[in-house]
Amino acid sequence: MFDFLRDKIISIHGFKIDLLSVIFAVLVIVAFYLLVFITNLFLKREVLSKLKLDRGIQDAVTKINKIVLLAIGFYIAFQVLGINLSALTVFAGVVGLGLSFGMQNIISNFISGIIIIFERPIKIGDYVEIGGLEGIVGEIRTRSTTITTRDNIQVIVPNSNFITQNVVNWSHNNPKIRVRMPIGIEYAPSKIDLAIEILKDIAGNNDKVLKKPKPIVWFTSFGDFTYNLELIIWLSTPINRHVVLTEINIEIAKRFDKHKIDIPFPIRNLIFKNNLDISKTDQKN
Repeated sequence: MFDFLRDKIISIHGFKIDLLSVIFAVLVIVAFYLLVFITNLFLKREVLSKLKLDRGIQDAVTKINKIVLLAIGFYIAFQVLGINLSALTVFAGVVGLGLSFGMQNIISNFISGIIIIFERPIKIGDYVEIGGLEGIVGEIRTRSTTITTRDNIQVIVPNSNFITQNVVNWSHNNPKIRVRMPIGIEYAPSKIDLAIEILKDIAGNNDKVLKKPKPIVWFTSFGDFTYNLELIIWLSTPINRHVVLTEINIEIAKRFDKHKIDIPFPIRNLIFKNNLDISKTDQKN
């Protein structure tokens, strides 16, 4: 059987390979894929989990292990086939030239992915904002990162965007955030203290608002037609800030209405020059 497979020659553009070598090369590659699966499983269960490393670092270690083992596997497979890798130098040069022109974005995203994995400006589970997009980082791969939006839509973002653009990481180091809510009230000095007490009470009674630091209210400026106040609250996570803002704004509208505190809006007067006469004209059916 082995003699038959050794004598069975496959010719590819003048390059001759016996069938037995092809089978051995395929078995080598399959074996190394199995080795990757087994070693990564061992690393995750027996090593990385016990070290309590961040999930992003664990993924980086397993990916590097996969790349190294598969590179070794393919190298051995080429040797089994009798392919001299030095003969691929010219081909590698051509490929490199093609990469420099046609695959710049792919290379940029790959390098950016490596930087993200090791430098960790973002990590899995972070709530981030980039280019008008908000969501939770779900997966960081070598080429792209998956972000799940508040609408439960998964968006694939190229890794280079996280390196070249301004990224707001709401969860970096400490997920606690301060939220500022500007509010304008009518020009009525007698109602300033009441408005401030109402705002503090509303924020203090919201179960999603942190008690420490406690909510405060600033009198920031005198506007064109309002006293400008600002309610300052702290939240434990940025994810639900829109819900909190909605709840507080609804309660402010109700309480201000109850205590007759107006939130004025600008009024514009139109003055017509040259005694412009405006009259109604009959409309024809």
